[in-house]
Amino acid sequence: MQRYRAVIIDDEENSRSNTINMLQNYCPEVEVVGETGSGAEGKIKIQELKPHVVFLDINMPGMNGFEMLEGIYVRDFCVIFLTAYSEHGINAVKAGATDYLMKPLILSELQGAIRKVIQHYELKGGIAAKPEADKNLVLINHSKGFNLIDYKDIVWLEANDNYTTIYLKTDKKIVASKTLKEFEVILPPNEFFRTHRSTLINVAYIKEYTNNEGGEVILSNGAHVQISKARVQEFADFIKNRSVSPK
Repeated sequence: MQRYRAVIIDDEENSRSNTINMLQNYCPEVEVVGETGSGAEGKIKIQELKPHVVFLDINMPGMNGFEMLEGIYVRDFCVIFLTAYSEHGINAVKAGATDYLMKPLILSELQGAIRKVIQHYELKGGIAAKPEADKNLVLINHSKGFNLIDYKDIVWLEANDNYTTIYLKTDKKIVASKTLKEFEVILPPNEFFRTHRSTLINVAYIKEYTNNEGGEVILSNGAHVQISKARVQEFADFIKNRSVSPK
C-alpha cells in the first residue's frame, strides 16, 4: 500500500492530537511525519520533511494559514484546511486547497479528503518513494516578474526595507519583493545563518572569519559581512556543529 507523508500545522494542541489519532486509526494510507503549532515553524517542517499533504489550520496567531502558504514559493503538496469558521471556504478554494474540513473533524469527511489526495497523485502518475533530490528551486518575485533559482546558488541576502537583495554565486544579484525574514523562514536553517538583522548568509560560501569589530566573514564572492556582537557565540556554535575537526 502506498503511504502519503503528512504534516499537521495547527496551534491547538488538542486539535492536532485529534487529527493525528484519526489519521493513524482510520486512514492507513497516511503517515504523519511531523506536527507543529505555528505557521513559521510549519514552513520549516515542510522544507525539511517534503510532505505529500499538509493539514493546515487557518486561524493561528502571528501567521495564519493563508499567509503561511503565500510565503512558500514552490508548493508541491496537497493542502487540506482545518477550521472552526465556515466563512473561510471561498478563500480556501482560491488558495488551491484539495479540501476544507470543519472542526471538530467528522471521520467520513476526513476519509473523503484523503481520497482526493490519493486521486491527485494517481492522476500525476503516483509519488516518488523518497523526496526528490532536486526540490531546491525557490521562486523569487521581483518588479519585472520572477526568477527560479536553486537556493544552493545563493551566497548571501541583504535586507532593504521590504525588499531583499540576493547575491548569487554567478555574481548576479536580484532585488526581490519579499522581506529578509520571509526568506529566513523558507531557506534551510541548517545551511543559512542570520549574521545580523540585515544579512543572511549561506555558510557553504564562507572563506574566512575575522574578529574585526566583533566578527566578520569573508564570502567566496569577496563580500565582507558583519556578524553582530549578540550573534558571535551562536555563529561559532553553528559552525562548530557543521565542521569536521581533527582528533
